[in-house]
Amino acid sequence: MKTAVRKFKETLDIRSSVFNRLRSHRYFSVGLLTAVVLLAACFHVWQRVRVMELVKETSHLRNSSRLLVDDYKKVYSEIVSLSLASRIETYARDTLGMVPMTADRLYTLVRGETRQAETDEWTAMLSAVERVARYMPVITESRARAGERSPVKFDSVALTGGGR
Repeated sequence: MKTAVRKFKETLDIRSSVFNRLRSHRYFSVGLLTAVVLLAACFHVWQRVRVMELVKETSHLRNSSRLLVDDYKKVYSEIVSLSLASRIETYARDTLGMVPMTADRLYTLVRGETRQAETDEWTAMLSAVERVARYMPVITESRARAGERSPVKFDSVALTGGGR
């Protein structure tokens, strides 16, 4: 009878799942705790390494930003020094051979006042409608029957056919 019970127990042990056999082992809790501690340690080390990389990158970007700000200030001060009126006058006189303008050669153009004819409300409305009508598409009867439409042109230069 002892051998029959032992064989039955061995048969059950073989049939039971690996996880159940592993879980019933006496060192399972110690192994599980060790695995959790190792995973936490690895995660902590990875996190610290990543933080250090980000700190390095941030310091590098700050240095680059500081250098760019310095370059901007240098270029701006150079622009200011080159655009001084005294420097431009000296360059024009020495290099280009220009001379300052005297008062007797200086002319001032005065724009004459143009008087607009007083328009009544009907004339103003008619001119506004004419301006709007210039931009409206023109459809012939044959195009309307065919279902074709010409695109609306909003460009005033294209409508007038040239420059101003």
